Amino acid sequence: MILARFDRWDWVVSLALAALTAVVIMTTSPLVGLVRDEGFYMRAAEVTADYIQFSLDSIARGDFTAPFSDKTIRRYFEFNSEHPTFVKNLFGLSYFLFHKKWQMLSFVNSIRLVAVFFAAATVFLLYLFGRLFFSRTVAIAAPFFFFSMPHIFFHSHLACFDIPILFFWSAAFVFYAWYLVSRRAIVAVLFAIFFGWAMATKHNVYFIPPLLVLMWLISYVAQYRYLECRHRGFWGFFRAVPLPLYLIPLISLPVFFASWPWIWHDTVRRLKDYVAFHAHHVNYTNYYFGHELSVAPFPFSYPWGMTFFTTPVPQLVCFFAAIVLFSWWILSPRSGPLRRHLGLLFLVGALFPIFLIALPSVPIFGGIKHFFTGQPILLVAGLAVVCEGVCEIARGVHRVQRAVVEAVVIIIALTALIVPNIKFAQHGAAFYNALIGGVQGAADRYMQRNFWGYDILPLCPVLNATAPRGAKLFVMSYYEGLNWNSFLYLQREGFIRHDIRGTNDLHEADFAFFFYEKQNEQILYDLYREFGTARPLEISETDSVYFSVLLRRAR
Repeated sequence: MILARFDRWDWVVSLALAALTAVVIMTTSPLVGLVRDEGFYMRAAEVTADYIQFSLDSIARGDFTAPFSDKTIRRYFEFNSEHPTFVKNLFGLSYFLFHKKWQMLSFVNSIRLVAVFFAAATVFLLYLFGRLFFSRTVAIAAPFFFFSMPHIFFHSHLACFDIPILFFWSAAFVFYAWYLVSRRAIVAVLFAIFFGWAMATKHNVYFIPPLLVLMWLISYVAQYRYLECRHRGFWGFFRAVPLPLYLIPLISLPVFFASWPWIWHDTVRRLKDYVAFHAHHVNYTNYYFGHELSVAPFPFSYPWGMTFFTTPVPQLVCFFAAIVLFSWWILSPRSGPLRRHLGLLFLVGALFPIFLIALPSVPIFGGIKHFFTGQPILLVAGLAVVCEGVCEIARGVHRVQRAVVEAVVIIIALTALIVPNIKFAQHGAAFYNALIGGVQGAADRYMQRNFWGYDILPLCPVLNATAPRGAKLFVMSYYEGLNWNSFLYLQREGFIRHDIRGTNDLHEADFAFFFYEKQNEQILYDLYREFGTARPLEISETDSVYFSVLLRRAR
C-alpha cells in the first residue's frame, strides 16, 4: 500500500476546516446546557487554575519545590481524582488564561474552549486519515459528515473527556497504521506521545496495546514463512516487533505519569484506588426497548442497537461500507500481508469500543459517548467506499467526470442532514434516526429519552420572567437531573437569575425542573403531590416528545 502525499495545500485546507469547525462550535455553545459531568470538571478547572496561580506565586518567591509537594498535590488534585488530569489541566489552564487573566471569554466558554480544540483536532485527523489512505475528496468531505451527526456535534461542545478520547483513540490506530506503511521513526514517536496523552485522558485506551500486540502476533505468525531471515527465530522475533510497541513503555508511560500530579506521591495506592473505582463503576439506569437496564447482565445488543438507531442514515451507510471494506482487505486472496494487517487493525479499532460495552457485565453509563470512539475510522473509510461505488455506477454516463459525481452525492447527503441538525441543535443527545421513526418512534418504543439534565435552557427565560425575587428552584441534582455545580455555573453565566436559589428539597421549592426519563417517574408523582399540579409552565420538546419541563407550585 502506498500512502498519498500530504502537501502544502493539504495543510492549508485541513487547518481551514479545523478553524471553521471551531468557530461553528464556539458560536453554538450557548445552545447547549451544562451536563452533569461538566459541573464536576468545571469545578476541577477552577481548582487547577488556583494551582497554577499558587505555582507561579511560589516560583516568584523562589520556592521551587512547593508546587510539587504532597501537601500541595493533595490540596489541588484530590478533588475528582478518579480520572487522570491531562484534559482537566487543559480546562484549568484555558480558564486561567482566557477568563481570569485576559478576560477574553466567559467562564463556561473558556473551559469549553478545550473541547473546541479537540473537535478541531479531530477534523485534522479525519482529513489526515482520508488523505493518506484514500483521496483528497474524502478528506475534505469527512469532517462535514462527521460533525453533522447530532450526537457528535452535541458532545463537541462539552467540557468533558468524550471528544478528546474519541480523538486519541482513533489517532492511535491511524498513526499506528501510518507507521506500518511508512516505517518512519517520527511517526512512531508521534504515536507514543499521543498515546501517553490518551492514557492521561481516560482509561478506554488501556485496551489498545494488548490489541495491537495481538493483531501483530496474528500477522507475524500468518506470514512467518515469507519473512526475511533477520525477522525469524528468537532474536528475529524482537527485531520484527513494530517500533511503536517498544515506545509505549519508553515514552507513553512517562508522559502519562508526568501529566497526572495526583500519582506523583503514594503512587501504588493511588493507582489501585483509580483502578478500583473504574472496575466497580456505578451503572446509570437506561431504558432500551422498554427494558430497564440497571443491574447486570445487560443485553449484548445494547451498544450495537443504540449505534444503529442514533446514527443518521447517510453516515450509517458509510459505517457498513467501511466494515465491508476492512473485511475485504482481510479476506481477499489479492490482499498482501500489510493490507490484511491494516484491515484487521481498522476493523478492531472501529468496533472494539462497541464490543466492549456489549459485554453483559460491563456497566452502561452515559449513552453512546463511551462507544463512539471508533466512528472516525468507520466514517472516513465508508465515505471512500460510497464515493468509489457511486463513481463506478456513473461511469456509463457519457462525459460525467468523477469529481462532479462525488460532489453531487456529497451535497445531496449533507443537504438531507440539515433539518435534523437544526431540529436537534439543543437536544443532540436525544437524536434517533428514521429507522426507528425518529424521536417519536424512539419514545413509542420506550428508548432512553435523554441524559445528564442539560436540557433546561429553553425553560430559563420563563423561569426568569415569572419567579419572584428569592424564589427557590428544585434542581433534581441528586437524581439524574441537573448537577449542583452546573446550576451555579448557569447562574454565573447569566442563564438563570442570580437571586433564584437552588434546592434539593421539594418541600421548600417554589419552582422545579423535571427531566422526562423513565427512572424519574416517582419524582414526577412526588412533584404532583407537593406542588398540587403536574401542568408545566414551559416545555422543552422536539416533535412533541418532551425532554424537560418547568413546574410552579399551585398551593
